[in-house]
Amino acid sequence: MSASVMFVSVNKTFDPTFTLSQLEPWVERAWAMTVAKASGCDRVVAVYGGAPVACWRIRSAFPTEETYETTGGSRPRVGLSLGEPLPVLAAYLEVPALRHGSATTVLDVAPLGPERDEALTSA
Repeated sequence: MSASVMFVSVNKTFDPTFTLSQLEPWVERAWAMTVAKASGCDRVVAVYGGAPVACWRIRSAFPTEETYETTGGSRPRVGLSLGEPLPVLAAYLEVPALRHGSATTVLDVAPLGPERDEALTSA
């Protein structure tokens, strides 16, 4: 089985003392890719110094007010709505080149199932 995975660089913002909650806003921020490409991924891996440091489920991707330049003009950057934190898997160790701070790739990992509905699990 395989799944599309998004990798994002947190080189400029990461602090080893961060909790996952403190790192989340830097992973959710605006990335230079299309909403369609980001939406095709079910998880995002934060990368620091070329190594994965954290991973989350992606609930959704959306255009932000920030832009990036392409040969065709300006495009909106993509923000992420993150779900629950996930384990950092060995498959994430082969980090792709992070052009403009992000990249997507298909890895040999099981796709994530549907997110649990907290209203149903707490009843």
